[in-house]
Amino acid sequence: MSGPTLEISKNGGFYSVDNADTLIVLMHAFASSPKNMQKIAEAVREQCAQSDIFAPRLPFNTFSLADPTAVATSIVEYIEQLQTKKYRDIVLIGHSMGAVIARKVWVLAHGATEKATIDQGATRIWAKNISRIVLLSALNRGWMISSALNPEHRLLWTLGTVWGNVCRHVFQADPVIFGFQRGAPFLTLARLQCLALSESIGDQNAPIIVQLLGTADDLVAPTDNIDMASGGSFLYIEVADATHKGIINLDEGGGRALSAFRIAFSGKRAEIESCALDPEDVFDLYDIESDDHDTNVLPQASAAVQEVVFVVHGIRDRGFWTRRIAREIKTYARKKNKKCRTVTSTYGYFAMGPFLLPWVRRSKVQWLLDQYVTARSLYPEATISYVGHSNGTYLLAKALSLCPAFVVKRVVFAGSVVRTDFRWQDFMPRQVEQVVNYVATRDWVVAIFPNGLQTMRQDIGGAGHYGFEIQPGVTDVKHVLGSHGAALSSRRWKEMAAFVIDGELPSLPIPAPEQPKWAKFLGHMSPFLCIVLVAAIIVGFVAIIMQFSLEGRLWLLAFLVLLFAARAVLTKL
Repeated sequence: MSGPTLEISKNGGFYSVDNADTLIVLMHAFASSPKNMQKIAEAVREQCAQSDIFAPRLPFNTFSLADPTAVATSIVEYIEQLQTKKYRDIVLIGHSMGAVIARKVWVLAHGATEKATIDQGATRIWAKNISRIVLLSALNRGWMISSALNPEHRLLWTLGTVWGNVCRHVFQADPVIFGFQRGAPFLTLARLQCLALSESIGDQNAPIIVQLLGTADDLVAPTDNIDMASGGSFLYIEVADATHKGIINLDEGGGRALSAFRIAFSGKRAEIESCALDPEDVFDLYDIESDDHDTNVLPQASAAVQEVVFVVHGIRDRGFWTRRIAREIKTYARKKNKKCRTVTSTYGYFAMGPFLLPWVRRSKVQWLLDQYVTARSLYPEATISYVGHSNGTYLLAKALSLCPAFVVKRVVFAGSVVRTDFRWQDFMPRQVEQVVNYVATRDWVVAIFPNGLQTMRQDIGGAGHYGFEIQPGVTDVKHVLGSHGAALSSRRWKEMAAFVIDGELPSLPIPAPEQPKWAKFLGHMSPFLCIVLVAAIIVGFVAIIMQFSLEGRLWLLAFLVLLFAARAVLTKL
C-alpha cells in the first residue's frame, strides 16, 4: 500500500511506502485484530513518514491452540524476508499480549535458546537494527485472576481458565492464552531470555524499551515490569486515566495517551527520561534482610548477592516455619562471608483436596516460576538453591520439567511428594547439581496419598516415604524420626544451611532408624486404600442423594449452585 492514506485491515498485512528506511512491526492484543492498531499506525506514519508497516494477524482468540513461540518465530522469519530493503531501523510495537510477542521476537532475533542462553551464531544480521521496542500495557508477568479485576472480566477469565484446563487435560493441548498466564513456561522462558540478552549485549547496545501503562489499567500492575526495570534501557511512562484496552486508541486521558506514545516512539532518550518514572517510585523497593515481605512488595535489587535460597512450604501449611529456616540459612551464610537472600513468599494455604487436582497443582508451579524470574531479575549474579516441603517439592520437580531455563544449584526435600522414579539425571548437572531428600519414619500422608497416586500414573509419588531410586548426585537421608514434618525440626536447620550454602552433605543417622511395620504396610497398600477411599466418598454421596425425592434432589442441586455462587460473590468478586 503506497501513498498518504493508511488503513489497516482486519487481517493485517504489509503496508509499504517508497524509499522506506524504517520497518515498524505492530502486534495486537488477545481477542483483537490488526485493525484495532489503526490509531497507532496513523501516529507512526505521522512521526515517521518513510516507514513500512508490518501488521500480522496473530492467532490470539479464545479457542486458538497456537504455540506462542511458533507465532513469534513466524514474525522473525517474515522480517528476515523483508531485509532486501535493508532497513536502517526496526521498531517493534505491541499491545498487551502482542507486547510479549514483541519482546520474544527481539530475543529470538538475537539467537535466544530454550535454555535462556544466547547463541551468537544464530543471531540474525538485522537484529542489531532493532532500535526501539514500544510496549502498550504489556502483560510482562502475564495475566492472573485477582480481586483487582472488575466482576465481568473476572467471570470471563474464570470461564476461560475452565476451558483451558479442559483442553490441557482432555485434548492434551494448551490454548494460546495459557502461554501468557502468570508463571506459564512460555512466558517464564521469554522473561529469562530477555534478562540473558540484556546481560549479553549490555545497556549500550540494547534498544530503548518503553512501557506505556494507564493508571486505569486493571490487568497490569506497575510492579509487573520488575524484570525489565533491572536493565538500564527500560523506561516506564504512566498515562493518566488510560485503560488496558483503550490505551491504543490514543485519545484517552484527554489526549495524554497520544502525547506519551509520540514521545515513546520517536523521542530521544533524554526526552523519554524526562517523562518516565523513577523505578524506586514505581516498585517501592526496600531491603529484605528481615524477609518480612509478600509477593506484592518487591525487595531491593543487588548485584552483590551471591546466594539466593527459596524456602517453600507444602500442603495444609501456612509456611510460618519457612522464615525460621531462612534465618538460619542467612546466619550461616553471613558466617561464611557470603551475601545471601532468601525467598519465603507463600502461595497460600493449600488443602489436600485441591492438591489432588492436577490443574490446581499446575497453578502453584506457575507461581514458583514467576517468583524465580523475579529473583533472577533482582539478583543477576547469584546462584539459586531450594528448600521445599511436601507440595513445595512437587513445585520444584515440575518446574524443572516445564522450563529448561529453570536452574537451581542445590535442592533439599522434606516430606517429598515427588515420584520415586523421578529422573534427576535428566536435569544434572545443567539444571541441578545436588539433591538431599529427607525420608521420615512415619510419613503416613505421603505413604497413602501421593504414593498411591504414583501407581495410577500421576506426576506425584512417594519419595518422602521410600526415597528416590539410586542416582548420582541424589542423597536420601533415611530415616528421620517422625511424620510428614519430621525433617523441619530445628535440629535439621543447620545441616540444611550447610548443604545449600557450602554443599556439605548431612550425616546419616547411626544407627539409622527403621520405618515401623504399619508405615511400610500403608505404603504397600496405598493404591488399594486410595481406591477404597474414593469409592466410599462416591457411595456415601449417592446414598445421601437417594434419600431425597426427585424434587428434593433438584432443590438440593439448586441450593448447592446458589451456595457456590454466593461464596464467589462474597469472597471473590
